[in-house]
Amino acid sequence: MAAQLPALDRVPDLPVVDVRAAIAAEDWDTAAALLDSHHGEIVFALAKVDLKVVARQPWLDLLAAHGVLIEELRVARDAASEELARLGHGRRGANAWLRALA
Repeated sequence: MAAQLPALDRVPDLPVVDVRAAIAAEDWDTAAALLDSHHGEIVFALAKVDLKVVARQPWLDLLAAHGVLIEELRVARDAASEELARLGHGRRGANAWLRALA
């Protein structure tokens, strides 16, 4: 039986489901807070790990997945911001038409 790598027990779990649920609900603050908290867990855990003697791939995979979630949050926030700008532009146009008709 192969020996278990000690670093595998200390790789923090990425809250993928919770972050994606917050993104889907457009709860940007919660999604960002979850990612910030996870980032802190990564930093804290990495401070205790000697990457010269343990498997680094699980850490690299975790950091890559963390980066993917950050990008998902950025894309979703940008899309929501663009939609709000579009709606605001449409509202201004509608208000101009109402003023012209009055």
